Amino acid sequence: MAHSGLQREVLHLYRRSLRNAYSKPPATRDKFVLYVHYNFRHPSKGGGVSKRDVSTIEYLIRSWHKTLEMWETGALRDCWVTKDMWEWGQSQKLLRQPR
Repeated sequence: MAHSGLQREVLHLYRRSLRNAYSKPPATRDKFVLYVHYNFRHPSKGGGVSKRDVSTIEYLIRSWHKTLEMWETGALRDCWVTKDMWEWGQSQKLLRQPR
């Protein structure tokens, strides 16, 4: 299946974000990975956006680029995730137990 330019950009950003999350310290890596999955898949975030809603997708891409630039500086060692994120991660079988 051929992807549009916007779909390729989102997939590239998702992969880049996961690569960056896996480069974080082992003690906090799960939080970063959960943060990426949640923001790309959760229905209230990127997972709930229609493929035809181009302006919202472009906005989310721009905002996620800013987040990723901050992550890639290397100064960020930990991130904060909410209880809702942990519960969602467990329901999706992304996590074993909250920490």
